[in-house]
Amino acid sequence: MVIHPAPARYFPVKETPFRFQAGLFPFGTDFGNGEVDRQFFQVDRQRERYLEQKRRVRPTRHHVLAGDVAERRVHEQVVPWMRTALEREHPALFAPAPETYRELATQVQEDVVVMHRRPDGTNAAIMVDVCFPSDWRPERIVGTDFRFIHGPVPGFADDAAQAAAMVSAMIDRGPYVRFVWTLKPADDLDLHPEEGVHASWHDSREGFLRVERQVTVPFQEVQAAIFLIRTYLYAFGELTAQQRRRLTTALETMPDDPARYKNVWPVRETILGMLRAA
Repeated sequence: MVIHPAPARYFPVKETPFRFQAGLFPFGTDFGNGEVDRQFFQVDRQRERYLEQKRRVRPTRHHVLAGDVAERRVHEQVVPWMRTALEREHPALFAPAPETYRELATQVQEDVVVMHRRPDGTNAAIMVDVCFPSDWRPERIVGTDFRFIHGPVPGFADDAAQAAAMVSAMIDRGPYVRFVWTLKPADDLDLHPEEGVHASWHDSREGFLRVERQVTVPFQEVQAAIFLIRTYLYAFGELTAQQRRRLTTALETMPDDPARYKNVWPVRETILGMLRAA
C-alpha cells in the first residue's frame, strides 16, 4: 500500500498592492516542501478526491488537435515526456505509465494544456484537459492563442508583444514555476461557470485560499510547451496568524480591476470579516 504525503503548502500572497504578473521562478525552487517542489507531478493524500472529481467531468473538457505534421510531432514528444516523468517521480504508481493524454490526465492531480508556436509566429493550445477551472471555460480555449486565453486577465497580456514574450518564455526557456491565487467560499475544485459547483460567500462559514501551482516545460525542438496546473485549497482557519494578516492587507489594498476579476469586489468586507474572525 502506497502512503501519500500531506499536500504541499504554498502561500504566494504579497503585502504590496496586488497586480497580475508573470512571477516566474526556476523550476525546482524550494518553497519549503523539499523534494515535492522538485516534482513536475505532485501526488498527495488527496489524490483519490481529485481523480474522483475528474471522473465526473464531461469529455468535452478534453481536446487534442493533431491536424498537421507539426502538431503530431509535438504530441510525439510531450506524451513520452509525461510518461517518463511519472515513472521517475512515482514508480510505485506508474510502472508503466498510461500511454495516451487522456489516460495520463485522469491519473494525475494536475490539469494539462499544451501550447504550440507555428512557423508564422502564431501560437495555439493544441491539447487541453482542464477539470478544475476557476470560473472559466476550458473548452473555449482549444485552438486559441495565449493572448485570447489570458484576455480577461487585467494587465497581463494586453498587447501582442507582451503575449509573445510570455510564449517565448514558455517555449524557449525554463522550465519555470509560478503561482496565482484567489479566494473562494468553499473547497470545490471544479468551478466551471456552467458545470461546476458555486457556493455563496453569504452562506459560507469558512473561506478558502485557492492557489494554483503552474509549471511550464519547454520543448523547443518542436516549438511547444506543456503547462501543468495544480490546484490547492487552504481554509482560512488553517493559515497562520501572519498569513491571515498578510492576506487581509492584500485584500484591503487590492485595486478594483483585479478584485472584480477575482469576484471578490462586491464581497470584500464579508471576506475580511471571515479573515479577522478566523
